Amino acid sequence: MKHRNVRPVAFACATMLGLAVGGLAMAQKTAAIAKPSKAQLAAELAATLQACSYDGSPLAFSPPDLSKGGGTGKQVVAEIMKYTGLPANFVVVEGKVPNAAAVIMQGPDKVPRRVIAYNPGFMGEVIQATKSNNWAPVSIMAHEIGHHLSGHTIVPGGSQPPIELESDKFSGFVLYKMGAPLADAQRAIATLIPEKDGETHPGRKKRLAAIASGWTEACELQGGGAACQGGKPVIVAQAQGQAPAPVPSATPATPAAQPAPAQAPTITAAPMPAAAPASVAQVLPKADANALPSKGGQFIYDEFGILDPAIRAQFEAQMREHAEKTGVEIVTLLVKDLGGKSAEDYAHAMMRQLRVGKLDVGNGAVLVAAPEQGQAAAVLGAGVALEMGSHDKAGQLDRWIKTAWPLCKKKHACGNWTENLMLAADHIRRDTRHADWTIAFNSLGDLHKADAAESGQRVKPQDSKTWHKITRLSGTVENLSPPTGIKSAYVNESKIKNGKKAVLMRSSEGLTTMLYVDPRTEALMPGGKLEQGKTYSVIARSDFLSWNPRDTQSLDLLSYVAAE
Repeated sequence: MKHRNVRPVAFACATMLGLAVGGLAMAQKTAAIAKPSKAQLAAELAATLQACSYDGSPLAFSPPDLSKGGGTGKQVVAEIMKYTGLPANFVVVEGKVPNAAAVIMQGPDKVPRRVIAYNPGFMGEVIQATKSNNWAPVSIMAHEIGHHLSGHTIVPGGSQPPIELESDKFSGFVLYKMGAPLADAQRAIATLIPEKDGETHPGRKKRLAAIASGWTEACELQGGGAACQGGKPVIVAQAQGQAPAPVPSATPATPAAQPAPAQAPTITAAPMPAAAPASVAQVLPKADANALPSKGGQFIYDEFGILDPAIRAQFEAQMREHAEKTGVEIVTLLVKDLGGKSAEDYAHAMMRQLRVGKLDVGNGAVLVAAPEQGQAAAVLGAGVALEMGSHDKAGQLDRWIKTAWPLCKKKHACGNWTENLMLAADHIRRDTRHADWTIAFNSLGDLHKADAAESGQRVKPQDSKTWHKITRLSGTVENLSPPTGIKSAYVNESKIKNGKKAVLMRSSEGLTTMLYVDPRTEALMPGGKLEQGKTYSVIARSDFLSWNPRDTQSLDLLSYVAAE
């Protein structure tokens, strides 16, 4: 990040990465915050939004004044999370940090953790600059949440335009569900972001378009149709005879004891809808390789409106619980039209567009049943694919189409066949529940030292601190197609026969590292394919490690991002 006014956020991104959590308090104490003028605030916000920090049916939500502090930010984040349908994979820290930021920090146990840090004073300045619009700071927090829920790899020195637009789109998506009109969802960007592109963040026009895309997608998903173009939340009628699904609490996040804001919010909350997402036919976004991805907020999508609401709700809750415990996200799509694609291509497109799972550890799975086209597919993220081996979930879905669909179609209700459809997802849930999905090491050097310490000991895999653990590492790609039979850079030929691609990397510690890459993983990475000679920050699961630093260390790649 090279913006001259970006000091606070660049500090947050570059320095907090290596701080212990307790170090944040020290950073907060040393941050001197002077009250800025509006012009200064605009400049600071522009800088903020040019670094790695912030910069379904609508429901009633009254955005509180985030400048009040007292834990209000944590409560707002908790409220936002109710509308995402997803569990949080981060913690929220309030303090005198310069503004707001999504950061990855190393805890006392040396394990990296995701954190959202924000300054209530900064939020107050945003509200003032946007003329008492309380949705503006909520959109900032939603943007930061989008970074973490999508599993973006945040690297020192700033961010990347693709993931910033993704988080903007997520912000628009979730603010629609909270009841914000489009103009309010866009207010912070429209008011304070410069038109010109920055080095790490796009300019105003692109970011407004990203927010509008997410807002409209959320509206269309719940059947809003042409009315979604009006900029106001749309209320959709509920299908007769169907029970409503549980809806998020509409209780304002501001505690009852908190004083009212000095100026009343200008936002009028949308009324509680008569419809429930589980009871209406949904409309998935069109599969498009060029579409901007955005984190989805549910685990089952039904474009026919034909699945049993009670059984669907049961599995939706089960998949959410699994995501909360393990981080693994398994999404099942009952699709009307594949748009001319194969079911597998469609599933890959949805994996990317809905950002299923966390991008960094590849813990997502997308199951597609397209009965009108007689096709099914199961596309697994790199981490899930490692756990599932050769299990054929697409075949299981295909059998469901042949057996169950004629009965579903005849009655226009699947009844108990809904449970049979969900068995494929349930198998993935069971087979991924025991793996460790946390990033346990912050460098290959740390992982190698821990493994060397276990060398010569009889350690059971379940007791090992390094066996199949996930690590972050950095290094430079030396060869995208290393030859086999070379002892100094050993390639496991059985992995190549199983469809993996070997990539030789020299880690920042100088270790010879062989990464095994599922070729489909590269299509999901925002930065494109790996390139020889480039330096990357990589997330990988250990496969075969040697105590001898001159041996080849083997890892299965889960994700990567180019280092600055």
